[in-house]
Amino acid sequence: MKKNRITLALLLLLLSAPLSAASLKLFTSVLPIASLVSLVGGERVSVEALVTAGHDPVTYDPQPSQLQRLGEADLYFTSGLPFEKVWMGKIRALNPRMKIIDLRQNLPVDAEDGTDSDQHESHPHGHGYGHGHGHEGGDPHVWTSPANIDVILALIAEELTANDPHGADYYQGNLQAAQQRFRQVDRRAVEVLPVIESPYFLVFHPAWGYLASEYGLVQVVIEMDGKEPGPRRLAELIEMAGQKGIGKIFVQPQFDQRIAAVIADAIDAKLVVVDPLSDDLVQSLNDFLDAMQVLE
Repeated sequence: MKKNRITLALLLLLLSAPLSAASLKLFTSVLPIASLVSLVGGERVSVEALVTAGHDPVTYDPQPSQLQRLGEADLYFTSGLPFEKVWMGKIRALNPRMKIIDLRQNLPVDAEDGTDSDQHESHPHGHGYGHGHGHEGGDPHVWTSPANIDVILALIAEELTANDPHGADYYQGNLQAAQQRFRQVDRRAVEVLPVIESPYFLVFHPAWGYLASEYGLVQVVIEMDGKEPGPRRLAELIEMAGQKGIGKIFVQPQFDQRIAAVIADAIDAKLVVVDPLSDDLVQSLNDFLDAMQVLE
């Protein structure tokens, strides 16, 4: 009898516990997008990025285990990274029911105005991405602009709500909290960036065009078409950096830093490692602002 009472008590306890939240299975291309999805989706979603930490999204090949899990996903969030151009057809065929959401929709900031397009060596009339910067079809680093992030977060919340209507209030609350975090970054950028000595900065890989465009900066790109610069372009970069008083060169941990180090040595500049592919996007943006704030 005592055993039956214990069993009944356990059964009642289980019945009175809240039902587990529905879990949407989500995939993204890279960690910063996954972090944005996680901020909105919280405990109601499971999210995975195809490109994991330390890997190059230009040449990445998904692992078989990732493709297997992708076959069960409900949604995939993309921004048009180079590896996706190779794999997107296969991804669609692998999971035809999975909706693919392009985060480049209706964004308020364009990267072209924030990128130096004077690529003399191989593209004398290049203008922005797809013309000398190695990202055909537009800059995929849409998450480097706080204004864009605000729109992206809202789109993520809209898609999650459409696929999980019972979580609408939950997603809306998370959306508002996440937007506030990045609006704080925006307020700091508005204070910090107008007072720097030069709006120009050198980057090895063109990842910061959206942020630069939003705040009146200009990124000068070292690589072209994903390739290291030749002697002529290298000399032009060194001359320009000296004229603009550029004291730091931004590099990413995913890319070879040797050419950037040569330029840094020639103009007595420092290499600054900031990772736009980090899963802590607020920290990455603040790291960029920290570096620009002391740019001399």
